[in-house]
Amino acid sequence: MKNILQKSIWLVALCILSTSAYAQVSPKKFKKAKSIEVTYQNSYKGKVRPGEMIMKVSGDQVALESVMPKFDKKPADDGRPVYKLPVTKSYMDYAANEYYRWAELPSGEIISSATAYEMDKDLKVIGQEKYLGLNCTVVRTSVRSNTIEIWYTNDIAFRGTPQPNMGVPNGLVLRVVRNGDTVQEATGITPIKEEQALLPSSWGTKMIAEVYQYKINHSNVITVPVFNEENVCFNGAKFPEKLEDAVSYNVGGGTILMKKVKLPEYVKDRSIFVELIQWSDGDAYDRTGSVFVIPTDKKQSFLDALKDLKSVPHFTSGNENYHGLVSTEDYNVPVELMRFFTGFGVRQYNHNIVPGQEWSDSVLYKTEVTALADRLQGEVWMAAYIGNWDAKGHKITLKMKYYPDDNRRMYKVMPLFNTVNYLEQAGQPYPTFMLNDKLNVKFTLKESVKNAVLYFTTTGHGGWGNGDEFNQKPNTIYLNGEKVISFVPWRDDCGTYRNWNPCSGNFSNGLSSSDLSRSNWCPGTVTNPEYIYLGDLEAGEHTITVSIPQGAPEGGSNSYWCLAGTLLY
Repeated sequence: MKNILQKSIWLVALCILSTSAYAQVSPKKFKKAKSIEVTYQNSYKGKVRPGEMIMKVSGDQVALESVMPKFDKKPADDGRPVYKLPVTKSYMDYAANEYYRWAELPSGEIISSATAYEMDKDLKVIGQEKYLGLNCTVVRTSVRSNTIEIWYTNDIAFRGTPQPNMGVPNGLVLRVVRNGDTVQEATGITPIKEEQALLPSSWGTKMIAEVYQYKINHSNVITVPVFNEENVCFNGAKFPEKLEDAVSYNVGGGTILMKKVKLPEYVKDRSIFVELIQWSDGDAYDRTGSVFVIPTDKKQSFLDALKDLKSVPHFTSGNENYHGLVSTEDYNVPVELMRFFTGFGVRQYNHNIVPGQEWSDSVLYKTEVTALADRLQGEVWMAAYIGNWDAKGHKITLKMKYYPDDNRRMYKVMPLFNTVNYLEQAGQPYPTFMLNDKLNVKFTLKESVKNAVLYFTTTGHGGWGNGDEFNQKPNTIYLNGEKVISFVPWRDDCGTYRNWNPCSGNFSNGLSSSDLSRSNWCPGTVTNPEYIYLGDLEAGEHTITVSIPQGAPEGGSNSYWCLAGTLLY
């Protein structure tokens, strides 16, 4: 009985302590105050998060500022650059019924946005409570499907809220609870004898809230422009006699655009995306597209193939020599960043009328390539290809984007093979060798590696009824003669992208050509790579083999497969 009594006393004491964790506030202390300062803390599921929100109130003006704890950080010694974060503040003006967001960007530019509010709008009173010893009215609202409870008091003659975007009651907000588990609550209120001018002296460039937030979010994104509304077309262009940095060149008959660009030097703390916008400038057809980098760390590179295809290593299948498709000790294939396929004539043929369709003006292709970061730093030759025979062809804009992220493991990137026939318009044969052979690629590791991955992109081509484009074919991959995986690359969702294909042929059964399922690609889309786990590899020579039961030719038409493989380790 004694133990039970002691336990009950202890529980009561604990409850008293938990309800008085913060100092109780007496309204008398604020009768002569001209301003106040309120400190808030944030918690999630009972766990307090670092940092505080400081709210200053003077008359009708409110200033809000987040304060994060200061840590003694040693400068990074790994070459990592120090990024300056935007300085952000928020304000309210009860006389104007507006709240403001203000920021100084890392560039020094000052921006702001103003949003009008209506006092007590959509706030439903659900009860009365006490907090910090003050009488509080509790109201409830819903914001973007989130349930919000706001506790505010009128015991002190000041108004303000740390979250004006959640609703503005006519009083001093002490507590905001979202969905029952995310809490921002006052931990103390300090009276100040003097009035204060709290609004900033300069609002900088004013903009709507959505644009303001976009600029904040992107203030530390590194964007590297590569091509800007440039043509990829068949014009017979050849490799120039002299190359210069930062100059765009049409090569390979005009269907390859290339440029030497300067990318960030440190990329371990970045997520990397390639972003390409494309539209037809004359070509009506769906075409194979590719964005790639040209490694130049061996004796020969794809630059040599562009000068003279027959100068780079080859393998023979049947009666055909296939140059530049496989890496060797002295030659590296291009590293493909993104395989994409143009729609049928987007923009140029948007005058075509199909009931129920509204054609897109262009197509945006965007994909993450962080896994290839090792090849996306410093000075790099970048290129984009769209295989076409049209004199006006296509227009493209290409950017590389580096988004701030946590430091991460960076793979070593070893290009193994790339059978995309980039030089078709300069006489390169279609890669039809799978009809009689397999693709065999040897590579050598100087030391053993763990958890190696094959970064593998595959698309099947042959655009008639019996061609591999429209027939499922298993892709089987072997490592040193042992089967790793066999799968059928296929897309059933091509009809989703109809509005990017204004010139697609329409059939009597109601379908359009762009609706048809294909061997891992659709007109107007990106084809994603496969991450194929190879496991731990010993030092020495290894062989990757790709086998596909390619269909037979018919008349003058051939099936073929565009394959790109890169070892990540």
